[in-house]
Amino acid sequence: MPLTLEHKPPGFMLVRASGTVTRSEADATKRQVIAALPPLGKANVLVVLEPGFTHLDSLAAWDDDPDDERLQRRMNRLAIVGDLKWRDGALLFFLKGLLPFPIEFFKTGQEAFAEAWLLHP
Repeated sequence: MPLTLEHKPPGFMLVRASGTVTRSEADATKRQVIAALPPLGKANVLVVLEPGFTHLDSLAAWDDDPDDERLQRRMNRLAIVGDLKWRDGALLFFLKGLLPFPIEFFKTGQEAFAEAWLLHP
């Protein structure tokens, strides 16, 4: 499966992406993230673009789901880890600078740094 969601400590989620991520897979994972949001407080999400990640389907989008406003209000931080060739596309996909929470990109091998950034602001 190109996208998997793992639950870490409360309020922390890990999404791993590999292969080609389609619109339906992105939407299904987004719904899982929304369902897993803590009842109070905000969530931190770590997205890891695995070495086998090839691309996002052109119709996959972050900003066109009816639950996006709720999701955006409940996010604390978003970290993305992957090959630097995906940096600009990933930051554009997640609308860095336009959403009300910080988003940072970390290069492959820096998953621990990304987690530290998420959990220790």
